[in-house]
Amino acid sequence: MSKIKTQLRLGLGLISATLALPCLGGEGVSWGYTGKTGPEHWGELSEDFASCRVGKNQSPINIVLDEVIEAELDPLVLEYEGDITEIVNNGHTLQMNVTGGSVLKVEGKTFKLLQFHLHSPSEHQVDGEAFPLEIHFVHQSEDGELAVVGRLYREGEAHSEVYHLEKTAPAAGKSVPFKRGIKELFPKARYTIPTYYRYSGSLTTPPCSEGLRWYVYPSVGTVSREQIDFYVNLIGEDARG
Repeated sequence: MSKIKTQLRLGLGLISATLALPCLGGEGVSWGYTGKTGPEHWGELSEDFASCRVGKNQSPINIVLDEVIEAELDPLVLEYEGDITEIVNNGHTLQMNVTGGSVLKVEGKTFKLLQFHLHSPSEHQVDGEAFPLEIHFVHQSEDGELAVVGRLYREGEAHSEVYHLEKTAPAAGKSVPFKRGIKELFPKARYTIPTYYRYSGSLTTPPCSEGLRWYVYPSVGTVSREQIDFYVNLIGEDARG
């Protein structure tokens, strides 16, 4: 778990990322979260995964609040107008693929939402605290740059968006259609977020490529113990520590 200084925009103040794009290399290489194929060995499994071993700006990080740099940054503008098309259980995460019209606007660029997925426990920490769940929203600009928005969840009241996803979740290696508007699961899917943690990092899974823009919400949501247990029983713990 890296510890670096991050930037927090001044103002009021969710929504990280295991990205599974086939063009990223290392296809066919088996990796996991424990044992000889766990995170400490990723960089040894393939030359395509070298960044997992030698990278200088690896994610996730521990956000140390006393070391956060306050900076005047542009707000995050989320305009999620599209649909969720399918739920994929790739054995590493539960991933929701989307289509049409959902974008993140920040720092003068527009990023199209590609997918979002879950991790348990959370990959990011705050002052060393890990959370039972994290959702990553993965975006890409026209020139190929990636931007990931992450939200952390504590145990508490059940969360409706996670409930709907779990009720439809397929077994490992399977996918199921899931035709539903993003705004049905995320009623506030068009809004401006003025305060967030921002840093430059990497994919949190092989090949651990660097150069990603990371944006983490400072507010924390809640999920129920039953929802946490369901996800862990389905996927297992899937966080790069």
